[in-house]
This record gives sequence, structure tokens and C-alpha cells, in this order.
Amino acid sequence: MTSGGLLRTTVIGCGVAALLVVVAGFLTGRAAIGIGVGAGLLLGSMNGYLVQGLLVRGTPMVAGSMLRIVLFSSVVLVAAFVLRGDAWSLPLGIGLAQLVMVGAGLRQGLRRA
Repeated sequence: MTSGGLLRTTVIGCGVAALLVVVAGFLTGRAAIGIGVGAGLLLGSMNGYLVQGLLVRGTPMVAGSMLRIVLFSSVVLVAAFVLRGDAWSLPLGIGLAQLVMVGAGLRQGLRRA
């Protein structure tokens, strides 16, 4: 599996998890939380593609990291206005997406071992 395969696996895994979280949110009467976590999962799954795209363009790692931090922070701030008290759910989803990426990478590494 290449990094493209790892990123694709991450996006698929996050998409499935986002769907499950949104459905669970609606079923439990916490739709805003489900939507926030689901949106965070989808947004966070794109992080690997952002890193890859910035590195291909020759962007220094520090500048690329700062750009991604500003981008994700801006989205979270907008979500704070939209979701009000449930705004914590979006950064939670972003963090969970990173765990999905770690799991996909671990799975890839164990297959090669």
C-alpha cells in the first residue's frame, strides 16, 4: 500500500465512521453532536492529503504545519458559532480522524512485517 492507499483507507474509514456517528446522533437525539463529530472526521481525513500536497509543492514543513493549524482552527471557530455549545464535537472528530490514520498506518505496517 502506498501513501495514496493509506490516505484513501483513512478517508474511507472516516467516511464510514462519520456516517455511523451521524446516525447515532440522530437516534439518540443529539444530532448536532453527531453532525459535528462526523464533519470533523471528514475534515480531519483530508489532513494527509493537505500534508502531501504541500510537500509536493516544496512548502517547508513548519510553514505547511502552521497553514494547516490556521485552517483547522478557523473551521473550528466557525463551528463554534454554528454549533454553539456543541462546538467541541468538531475538533473531537478531527482528532478521531488522526487516530483512524494511525490505525490505517499500523495496519499497513503490520502487513509488510
